[in-house]
Parts: sequence; structure tokens; C-alpha cells
Amino acid sequence: MSTILRTWRNLRKIGIKEYAHQMQYIGDTKAGTYIASDRYGNKYYENLEEELPLRTRWVDYKEKEYDPYGTPFHSPSKKLYFLNG
Repeated sequence: MSTILRTWRNLRKIGIKEYAHQMQYIGDTKAGTYIASDRYGNKYYENLEEELPLRTRWVDYKEKEYDPYGTPFHSPSKKLYFLNG
């Protein structure tokens, strides 16, 4: 979970609608740069400046009931590369 100051800063950056979306589906607030989306509608974000170590990249999945065993990525190595840097 975030500190109150970080949460407030992210709320100002992303707005109330995106804040509610992130709290419902991610459980945390994040602000960053949109990097790409895949053919399944998943969106990839990155914030290398203000995030804590190992929390700099994240995925906003189109399907909110995500099944990690049924990952729709055509190349698992690309997903791991993005998430691990």
C-alpha cells in the first residue's frame, strides 16, 4: 500500500475516475507513462522516476478476472521482459 502523500500525489495526476479504477482492480494508485497495448487490449505503463524499486512497471488487464494460467500473451518472454526490465 502507498503512503498518504504518494496516494494524494497520484490522485492529482490521474484524476478521480482513474483513481477509483486503480483502487478497485489494482489495490494501489499509480501514475506513469502509457507504453503500449497488446492485441488483447491490455495496457502497459511505466514510471521510472517516483516509484519504489520493483514497482515501476504494471499492466492494466482488459479482462478484470485475470487467469494467470490462461495468459493471452503470444510470447511469455516478452511479458517477462517488460515486467522485469
